[in-house]
Amino acid sequence: MCEAPGVGIISCDPTSQVAARPALAVREKRLAIRSGGIALVRMSKLQSRGRGTLHLFILLVLLIAPGLAPAQTCSPEELYQQAVTADEQGNVQQAIALYEELLKLQPASVPARTNLGVALVRAGRLREAVTQYREVLKRDPANPIVRLNLGLAWYKQAEFAQAAVELESLRKQQPENPQSLYLLADCYLRLGRNQDVVTLLEPAYKANPDDRAVDYALGLALIREGQIGKGEVVIDRILKQGNTAEAKLLMGEARYAAGDYRGAVATLREAVDLQPQLPGAWTVYGRALLDNGDTGSAQAALRRALVNDPDDFEANLYLGGILRHEGKYAEATPCVRRALRLRPDSPQARFQIGALNHALGHLEEARRELEGVARDWPDFQEAHVELAALYSRLNRPEDSRRERAIVLQLNEKARQPKFSPRP
Repeated sequence: MCEAPGVGIISCDPTSQVAARPALAVREKRLAIRSGGIALVRMSKLQSRGRGTLHLFILLVLLIAPGLAPAQTCSPEELYQQAVTADEQGNVQQAIALYEELLKLQPASVPARTNLGVALVRAGRLREAVTQYREVLKRDPANPIVRLNLGLAWYKQAEFAQAAVELESLRKQQPENPQSLYLLADCYLRLGRNQDVVTLLEPAYKANPDDRAVDYALGLALIREGQIGKGEVVIDRILKQGNTAEAKLLMGEARYAAGDYRGAVATLREAVDLQPQLPGAWTVYGRALLDNGDTGSAQAALRRALVNDPDDFEANLYLGGILRHEGKYAEATPCVRRALRLRPDSPQARFQIGALNHALGHLEEARRELEGVARDWPDFQEAHVELAALYSRLNRPEDSRRERAIVLQLNEKARQPKFSPRP
């Protein structure tokens, strides 16, 4: 049992008026203290006036000084053990409370703060977990477990850029850590940093010929980066392991990149049929359907992609664009906003939010966003088209004519494909 601070073990000696310990009690007499400091006392008849006076004095002290009421405390070691036990038994909220109580006594305790971060993640309180992990790393910056946990906490919040920073740091400490390798590659893919994926995974691809996860991510990045020949070599290696959904997805990506949308649709359909939960498969399938002119099926595929992964950037972006074109602005808004949150520097996401604000009548917000897109990506034709229409609504005819002239100039580049920057 834990002793009450400043009170100690209650004396059970009925004969002494002043007990050896700070607290006093009489045998066979109950002293119940409520949280507000109000005491209820039941006593047998007092045998002497002196003893009655003593008990009355104790009662008055308890009534007027609630701060003296005994409250159980434990040593830091006991608190830590109780928190660990609660955590192991699945009592996450109790574990959090105990770790927090312990950290009031020992704020520099790395194990307690690390475990608190883990418990907060289990409770879904990811932002608070990040705070705890960062605090640990201030004291122990070379702690690889906490660095990985911090990266995972960011990853679970779809903060892939932040996660990548932590995982890159961990890779410098532990270059052989496979978990950080896979997570960092996935962060890069989600951020559209395909060349970084190639640079990261090529050594592992050469060293581990049977690692399907590396093969798949590397093949995907090579194809998206336009290195189709190298990507096909990776596909061939995957095909040697069987006619898998991953191989079908990569083949579909290659056909899509080559402009064979009909062939891509057929191959990607096989991929999603083989493995409906395959990350990214429904998104690529939806894009291929969209470019093949089947908007309805594309919308259905993109919705399915978001069921699998609500933080799929391209699924949010393309579905939001379809819904905006259909005038379903209320449905489009959360998709477009999430896409922008996932990749704040994406020209496509910034364009979509600008076009959506234009459609909703938020003209100044639309102007700021679209002007920024046109400034940063001057060959992005859709941005100039949207700006020309927006300037007309803002009664700025000169600016509108200038944007239309830019569109005509871009159209004159007949031998070059229309510029549409990667999301």
